[in-house]
Amino acid sequence: MKVRSLLKKLSLSLAALILGLSAAEIVARLAEPGPFSFFDSHPYIRPPKADHVHKLNFAGRWDGTWYKTDSHGLRGEEFAPTFAPTEYRVLAVGDSCTFGKSVKESDAWPRQFERLLGSALPQGQRAMVANAGVNGYSARQYVRVIQGHADLVRPQLIVVGYNLNDFPNQTKALDENVHQGKGNLRAAIPYDLRNHLGRSGLFRWLRGTYYVMNRERDFAAAEAMAGAVKNQGKRNAERVAREIANLEAMAESARQMNAHFCVFLFPYESQVYLETYDTSAVDWLRGLCEERGIPFISMIDDFRAAARSTTPTKALFVRGDRYHPNPAGYGIVAQRVLDLARERGFVTQGK
Repeated sequence: MKVRSLLKKLSLSLAALILGLSAAEIVARLAEPGPFSFFDSHPYIRPPKADHVHKLNFAGRWDGTWYKTDSHGLRGEEFAPTFAPTEYRVLAVGDSCTFGKSVKESDAWPRQFERLLGSALPQGQRAMVANAGVNGYSARQYVRVIQGHADLVRPQLIVVGYNLNDFPNQTKALDENVHQGKGNLRAAIPYDLRNHLGRSGLFRWLRGTYYVMNRERDFAAAEAMAGAVKNQGKRNAERVAREIANLEAMAESARQMNAHFCVFLFPYESQVYLETYDTSAVDWLRGLCEERGIPFISMIDDFRAAARSTTPTKALFVRGDRYHPNPAGYGIVAQRVLDLARERGFVTQGK
């Protein structure tokens, strides 16, 4: 009788635990942007001997983000230009920060830019922005994306959003030391296991909470290590040469399409909120662009000014995420790209 009673209690406890975890999973998923889904669905395919690409006409959640792609693999509703003279088409290229990881499609910078551009154009003209951002991409893939979407978009403007993890640099190396070094819980969990756990909304919430709780500690470590991390990018001459070749290939592709071309660089959260931060990667990319006559925007100063416009400082990044801007951060990006387009005469100012 005692064994049966114990088994009954254990069964009830297990059932209560399962129900509690299930409820917590549902709540965590409800808190994520976009439609609710009980499960994650993988949004990518990998063609033979090629990079991963979005599934076409896909709708589903993956790693905290609601994916909806059109028949071309672009994020959002079907991109169907008419190529009328009144249509101004933009190709937005980049990684997850352009795709808009962890925010709704309407909040990512390409869609915010589309709305701002539409309001700025002369009456009767229409803005269309193709969001060709793909999570995990870097400059090598950006070249292919631009060339692969030439006929579909026929862009008048191509905007490439670089991220600091696109190429070796001191800021990237510092971040990896702080967040993936010894003693960090993230480093203690094997990569494959993290990927499997990442399919759980509850795990994603706990992961974000862990970062928030250790944010000040990580910032302090970043400042302390800033002078000790070497600039890997400048030491690796072969990698630097490849990055230059990629940038020049993008600019040449834009020239062949008779499209304007500009580049910007997303900041890391530490660059926005720390008083002392590394600028070598920004200076390097800016120099490459200036030498080639490519308009360049560093978003750091704009983010820093916006963050300090309120007390306490304004949040401009997704909760528990040191890379990806939140809707307010993406709004800064969209406005700065519009400002550049106006300053350079890429668009005819209307309203």
